[in-house]
Amino acid sequence: MRTPDDSPVPQLSPAAARLNDTLHVRSSGGGTLSRTALTEAFASALPGLSQSGNSRRSLATLLIELADAQLLTLPSGPAKWDAGRPPLPDAVRIVRSQPIPAAPREVRSWRPELSWVSTTRITTAQTNILTAINRWFRDTSSTAQARRPLSLRERSHEIFNDEKRLDSLISGALFGPGRLDLDQLATYREPPPLAYRHLGDGDTMLVIENSDTFATLRHLLQRVPGRIGYIAFGAGRAFEATVASVAELPQIHRILYYGDLDADGLSIPARASITATLLGLPPVEPAEGCYRLLLTRPRNTALKIDPSRARLLVEWLPPALQDQALVMLTAGDRVAQEAANQNHHLADTQWLAIREMAPTAARPHFDSTREDCRPCDLRSTNLLTGEAN
Repeated sequence: MRTPDDSPVPQLSPAAARLNDTLHVRSSGGGTLSRTALTEAFASALPGLSQSGNSRRSLATLLIELADAQLLTLPSGPAKWDAGRPPLPDAVRIVRSQPIPAAPREVRSWRPELSWVSTTRITTAQTNILTAINRWFRDTSSTAQARRPLSLRERSHEIFNDEKRLDSLISGALFGPGRLDLDQLATYREPPPLAYRHLGDGDTMLVIENSDTFATLRHLLQRVPGRIGYIAFGAGRAFEATVASVAELPQIHRILYYGDLDADGLSIPARASITATLLGLPPVEPAEGCYRLLLTRPRNTALKIDPSRARLLVEWLPPALQDQALVMLTAGDRVAQEAANQNHHLADTQWLAIREMAPTAARPHFDSTREDCRPCDLRSTNLLTGEAN
């Protein structure tokens, strides 16, 4: 993503980009918004998400994402937050966009889709971008086949001869209400593939953040996976987008996640859960037994996290683990997933309880009569070997 002054900032998730656009409109480009205005903007930008059972947590997660991208400022100190769980700020300050220096205005014939450009202050670089898009609108206007939908990077290559150009533009100043959108360009985000392995007939997918832990748990679970039908490699932040691939597995009715205990490791599944909710998928939940084991392992040093932000991050964890994780984050500690290696998983098998966790809610198209959604019987088998006791 790029801000109007073309300085690079982190790419926003689709939900965060939509909320950011609405907040800027509500604040007239920058300024302070009260909690009431904030929740109204959330309901306007993401009506389905705002009415879900996890609406408060979803809003808190999006606020962290926008704050990390330096698009808004959250208050410091607990006095400026409410008493809800998770807490929400009394107000936020929307960072005002940098003034855009006007490029020398050339006489151009903009296509109807770009009529707004003639009354908008844009830079020379933005003019060049819009000229390429204008040319594409012109050249494809009379041929329906030329406007047949293509994936984002295919369309980007067609317009700019650069497959990644649209990636850096769609969350920036040229896209948004009253400007460009993906429908106009007849394109869509194609979710990247999620790497996974089939373990059994269970209705749960277990997603592992890092590759070595993925290999370890795949090995330990493959003989008796219980309800875990698939194990997937999240690949860090990539899972925020690849979670959409779970839609291809209609038999999955629960998504469990296990990652590092640090700021990124907690924000990744929280953001992925928002995407999952928007797509009608199950929410992304913590693999509680795995995190219990991880909290017993040695910590290493990380940046101290402000208590208000840390409180929002730990809300994704099970309530019984939140206080311990909060103390860790605010002390400037973290626990890498690899700190719990294969030997630790073999020595302490309580984490295997994740195999028996039933979905908390049915997936929208769940068919309860299907036999492949029934839990596996673990009552009379050895926890790791699968052999009869």
